Amino acid sequence: MSEVSSASLGPSVFATLVTRDLDRAVAAYKQFLALNQSACGMEFVSPALADLWGCPGLAGARQCLLENALGEPFVRIVEDPAVSTTTPLHYHGWMALEVVVEDVDGLAQTIQEQGSASGFEVLRPAADLELSDKIRASQVAGPCGEVLYLTRISGEVPPFDLPRARCPVDRLFIPVVSVPDRAASMTFYEGFPGTQCLQFQTRITVVNQAFGLPLEQQHPVATVSLRGQSLIEIDELAPARPHIVSEGTLPAGIASISFEVDSFDQLASAGVTLIQSPRRITEAPYAGRRVAMLQGTAGELIELIERTV
Repeated sequence: MSEVSSASLGPSVFATLVTRDLDRAVAAYKQFLALNQSACGMEFVSPALADLWGCPGLAGARQCLLENALGEPFVRIVEDPAVSTTTPLHYHGWMALEVVVEDVDGLAQTIQEQGSASGFEVLRPAADLELSDKIRASQVAGPCGEVLYLTRISGEVPPFDLPRARCPVDRLFIPVVSVPDRAASMTFYEGFPGTQCLQFQTRITVVNQAFGLPLEQQHPVATVSLRGQSLIEIDELAPARPHIVSEGTLPAGIASISFEVDSFDQLASAGVTLIQSPRRITEAPYAGRRVAMLQGTAGELIELIERTV
């Protein structure tokens, strides 16, 4: 399955994380993943953005937009002192961020050597994936309860079209969602015009380790092909629990993933149902483009950004 150029959804552009301690989380990402604070990123959540999220109480909350060395958005971290803690990998919803990097072994070693001082924890050391020896990854837990799959891609991996790193820590190219029902999630994402899914069984060692399962146990998985060398990975994980979120708040850890889309009119014609209607957001990284929200079958929040103003 190669990249589908006609897909209306994609690429994934950045993730929104929620933490009790913004300064600690930002320092970890800047020091150990070589990210930079965006010069144009708002320091506080605007009322318009809080309303888009359905969380008016977050208006005025501290936030930080971090970007890679190329000046592209990577993560937005929002501070909510009342947010609940989360156990990495144990809940349905957005579970992990797969990020393309130049030197996964070096990154994992540095984090391992620094221990808890880094704000990250190596869950699994760097190793070649079962899928291909051209993909080498290490899984680490981050300071917000999120999990990162730090991934080096060294060659072609047919039938997928995957990006190569352009800087030490490049971009999010595969957000991973944990779901109770793979088929329902595939149907949901295939509702976006032009998307296609590929389903298979595979070992997910870091998940097996987290739940105390045999390390070789396989799980139902699917990939959703998107525009821009980007995918969504769907992992059907029976041991995971629903993520209960109080009304008017964002989930702990990975709160949402932001994707570009061709047109909200096109999505409406395809029957895609939004939970927050499109509105223009002036601040970075939206720059006046229309933005809307919807929710996946496992409760995952999805932020959609129209490509052009």
